[in-house]
Amino acid sequence: MSTGVANPPRGEWIAQLTQRSDVVVSDVDGSPSPIGVAKALSIIQSLTYLERRTIQLLVPLTKESGVWWLVTLDFGLQAQNHESEFLMCFAFEASNSMLSSKSPYAEIGFSLTVARGEDPLFILTVNTAVGLSR
Repeated sequence: MSTGVANPPRGEWIAQLTQRSDVVVSDVDGSPSPIGVAKALSIIQSLTYLERRTIQLLVPLTKESGVWWLVTLDFGLQAQNHESEFLMCFAFEASNSMLSSKSPYAEIGFSLTVARGEDPLFILTVNTAVGLSR
């Protein structure tokens, strides 16, 4: 994560990754949640793999050619509202247009099941999908 951290009014902290994606963690007593930061650092280590696998899920949902890109990796209030360990929010930028507020996007939630052994097993759920067509 970059060192430029902001404290938005929602009681969350945001850091920006180098590839223009934001990482959100909850505020705890005026500082970023230590648990949220630990989760974020752990997931960021596997982000390339998780991003690639999640995009494989999203590609069939769009008719036109373009690119899905990670906008937000959320360990904050939005993830908690969806009963997820974290959310990955992706936006779709069509090849023939610019990204806009009408562009399709999807929030993919990852929920941790009961730990079995050393490797965590996440349940993947599509929490929000807007503007997608089949």
